[in-house]
Amino acid sequence: MAIGRITRALLAAVSASLWTGHVFAETGFLTNGAGEGFKCAGVYGSPAEHQGRRSAIEIEIPPVPPADIAIAIFDYPDSRWIGIPVKEGTKLPDEQVGLPSTFINSDRDPESTDKSAGMHRFTVCNNETMAMGLCTEVDRGRPLINDRDDKGKPRLFNSIIYSDYAMLNRSGPGYTRLEYNQWLSAHNRTDDHSVQWRSKPRTTTLEGATLEWLADGTLKIRYLVNTTGYFCVDAASLRDFTARAEWINSYGLLPASEYPKMYIYLALTIAYSGIAIAWAFMSWRVWAEILPVQNQLLGLVCLLAVDMGMNFGFWKHYNSTGAPSMVYSVFTLVIDAGRNSLSFFMLLVVALGWGVVRPSLGKTMIRCILLAMVHFAAGCLYGAGILFRDPHESGPLGLVYVIPLSLSMTLFYIWTLSAIIGTTQLLADRQQSYKLAMYNKLWRLLLVCLALLFAFFVLNILHTVFYNLVSVAARSWKWRWFWTDGWLNIEYFVGLSIILYWWRPTLQNYRYSLEELAGDEQEATDRDEAVDHDSFDNPRMGENLELDDLGIATAMPKPVSISGDDVRFVIHEDELGFGSDDDDEDEHHRQIKPTTQT
Repeated sequence: MAIGRITRALLAAVSASLWTGHVFAETGFLTNGAGEGFKCAGVYGSPAEHQGRRSAIEIEIPPVPPADIAIAIFDYPDSRWIGIPVKEGTKLPDEQVGLPSTFINSDRDPESTDKSAGMHRFTVCNNETMAMGLCTEVDRGRPLINDRDDKGKPRLFNSIIYSDYAMLNRSGPGYTRLEYNQWLSAHNRTDDHSVQWRSKPRTTTLEGATLEWLADGTLKIRYLVNTTGYFCVDAASLRDFTARAEWINSYGLLPASEYPKMYIYLALTIAYSGIAIAWAFMSWRVWAEILPVQNQLLGLVCLLAVDMGMNFGFWKHYNSTGAPSMVYSVFTLVIDAGRNSLSFFMLLVVALGWGVVRPSLGKTMIRCILLAMVHFAAGCLYGAGILFRDPHESGPLGLVYVIPLSLSMTLFYIWTLSAIIGTTQLLADRQQSYKLAMYNKLWRLLLVCLALLFAFFVLNILHTVFYNLVSVAARSWKWRWFWTDGWLNIEYFVGLSIILYWWRPTLQNYRYSLEELAGDEQEATDRDEAVDHDSFDNPRMGENLELDDLGIATAMPKPVSISGDDVRFVIHEDELGFGSDDDDEDEHHRQIKPTTQT
């Protein structure tokens, strides 16, 4: 879970740093290969600056090799208006226009549904489309935009569609079609063959975008994003080219699909810290009766608070610097492995009845500790393998990182489930109904968690497979964090919170004591409630009490008085088989003062 997200972040950082030595939020590299000139990513819009930043898409195109490139930037729902669909020489009506299977480069999908339906989508202004009246000379080279409806009225888009044609020059700055048209309009000209104005480094502001030409001929395009959406960059050329696109958000340098994780981990850090404080306070109230397993649960909650805090720090640092920290990554991986191992260990010893059904697990506890240590080492090995090994490297070496973790997890699951079955059977034989009910609830909770875990794996596989479809990604990019980090963390938090509520330290901790009396516990509950309403100063509060073989008081006739700390229990001599009728009445019974148990 944490390993996968950190690995993706590190790989993105390395890929971006190879370009200019800097790391950026969400980066895509565009080339002239099949499907390689089209990239999309989510962006949270910002109509105004936020802490000196604005959401934008920045494209950098180096002049080597020189190429003429058609470029379009648009919000994905507006992609149905990229290109003009024509059937039998007639422009298709709006109600029949769907999302295109291809965009600028029509060679990307030769089996498109458009062609099979007898329809062709023209995407670039050239001699053919000008002859058909779909565009004019001033638009030559630009991607075609279906910007007018069937009635000839201007169409409203989700966001401004940037459509341009860049002509790069190896020896210096070039120019774009929109830039050229704007210069002609500003100087009231219809044509211009001079190159003076376009041979110098300059910055040009267009509708929705800013162009910057550097002295070496590099073109930088900055497209401002005012509305939240899934924005795409599409580029095509008849020559080879290379470009880099960056999707920048106003809040920082995190990719938009990862940004909610920062607040999820912050919320979990606060939640676990609050639970730890509340648990410590409840433990302090009944410290004399606290169970060992309850102290272990407190340690687990504290570790979880640290773990969530480290994850929050990782994403916070990433958002501020634009690069994932290796130090945070290593520490987070180690703490995650420790968290998982301790969680499995605690679940196993509770299932075995440690501190509740059995005072000690003996050598079994040593085996539990060893299994937890093996799982921790396997988790660290898996994390190190994923973090430092090239994910594109194939071969059996990857199994070395996966198999140990898989085996230790399988052992934990099988042992825990079988332990719960054995413990519930033991409690049923002892007729300890209260504890039996607790373990039955734990069994049902584990089954629900396993069912949800199985559902997660199935749905996550489907989501991963279909997320490669642009139409699916455009609808679900805001919830991608839920599949990568959200589901498992939320399920873990809810399941653990339920267990903590059941095993919380209370004034009724004696119900979990090892000496719980078998049989009908409702009578014991009623008696305890009656005792709670009496005062220790009442001389009849302790009447009718006797010690049984477990050290539990049970009802007997002939009351005696108790007061203060001088608690005396009566054992009748005739029932023990000694004593005589000649004994003095004052010595008719013996008084025994029990030792106080700590």
